[in-house]
Amino acid sequence: MINFIKKPIVILIAVLVIVFGVYFLFIKDKKSAHEFVVVRRGDLLQEVSVTGRVKPVADVDLAFENSGRIARASVDIGDKVFAGQVLVRLDSSELSAELTKAESDLVTQEAKLSKSETDLTNLYASIIDILNDAFIKADDAVRAKTAAIFSGSRTSAYQLTFSTCDDQAKIDSINGRLVSESILDKWETELATLTSESSDAERDQALKNAKGHLIDIRGFVDRLNDVLTDDCVLGQSSLDIYRTNVNSSRTNINTALTNINDQEQSINSQKAAVVSEEATIKSYQAAVQTIKAQLSKTVLYSPITGVVTVQNAERGEIVGANEVIVSIISITQLEIEANIPEADIAKVEIGDVAKVTLDAYGSDVIFNIEVAAIDPAETIVEGVATYKTTFQFIGEDERIKSGMTANIDVLTDKRENVITVPQRAVITRSGEKIVRLLRDGIVEERKVITGLRGSLGNIEIIEGVESGDKVIIFLQP
Repeated sequence: MINFIKKPIVILIAVLVIVFGVYFLFIKDKKSAHEFVVVRRGDLLQEVSVTGRVKPVADVDLAFENSGRIARASVDIGDKVFAGQVLVRLDSSELSAELTKAESDLVTQEAKLSKSETDLTNLYASIIDILNDAFIKADDAVRAKTAAIFSGSRTSAYQLTFSTCDDQAKIDSINGRLVSESILDKWETELATLTSESSDAERDQALKNAKGHLIDIRGFVDRLNDVLTDDCVLGQSSLDIYRTNVNSSRTNINTALTNINDQEQSINSQKAAVVSEEATIKSYQAAVQTIKAQLSKTVLYSPITGVVTVQNAERGEIVGANEVIVSIISITQLEIEANIPEADIAKVEIGDVAKVTLDAYGSDVIFNIEVAAIDPAETIVEGVATYKTTFQFIGEDERIKSGMTANIDVLTDKRENVITVPQRAVITRSGEKIVRLLRDGIVEERKVITGLRGSLGNIEIIEGVESGDKVIIFLQP
């Protein structure tokens, strides 16, 4: 009985020994094994992957600014058009008639202006003759018609050839003769500088100067007349010829002044006429330009090279202002728009190159693109802030069509021949980066400095790990 009881106990103990032995030798050792990778140098790529859609660079809807009747439509849906090509015309017969009349009126007004300018030129051209005539009259009055009234000369002092009871008038007359001769000398010099090449401003000034000279000389003649008509000499008939000559001089000088004043008035009047006609011409020119602008708005031109996608123009139909008649999309210039999440947008820069596949051609057909623009304002997509990014194709390819779905991988950074480890091997502790190395079965912690994070789960190790090290990626407790 005792042997029977002992035997099962022995068997049970033996079984337990075997089970525990297997556990410690195989299972426990296996579970305590550490997963690691051997560090190697290689290339590290950082990419941002998004999905977008192909769209034309240009997509325009065209309409007339004003309503009108369609005269001709030159294109249909699907037609390829070029920039500047005529698409649709409105009836412009009334505007054309208005333009013809406006241009005719402009020509007539330009002819009037030309005549007025010619008349003004002629008035200025006659100034020299008028001034020369005025100088001759003034010179005759001072040096010829009054010569017998005075004795002596400019160098030996003038005296009256008759006696007068008004001493002041006598002095004024003598001084007036001297001043008048000086004025004539000055005037003669001024006239010598006035030629057919002189400007209008110079001629205007010459008229003004001549008027002043004549007024001064007339003052001398008037004072001399006072002397000859004074009470004490009035009865001397021997002075009648002097009086006649003085009166003739006054008449000639007044005539010269009248001629100059008339010339000034004629010039001023003609200048006003020219200015008025120039203003009228500008008004007529503006009218012509306005009608031409209206005519230009009766034609729809294609602003881009592309394909017509909408054509609603029928000959004879009345269309309203701003009603879309034709739509065009560009076909040679296509781009991709994609929304990049805020977590990735900081990695992307304008000019970054990318590769794209289109669902229509599968993942084996790759096209090259680059980042052309990034919208600074966010776009909320399903509650997530994203940023609209535009990509342009590098080169043209007829296989690319508007509306195709695009799968984009943007290469944002690259490192060549650097040490990389799986990102899960790097532990952050108290603000420091740590990896665990396996050396001769012993786990050793090592501080590291990390760099670029790759798109495939790897990270660059700048310092702390060497090529060939065993970095633990999973540690069994």
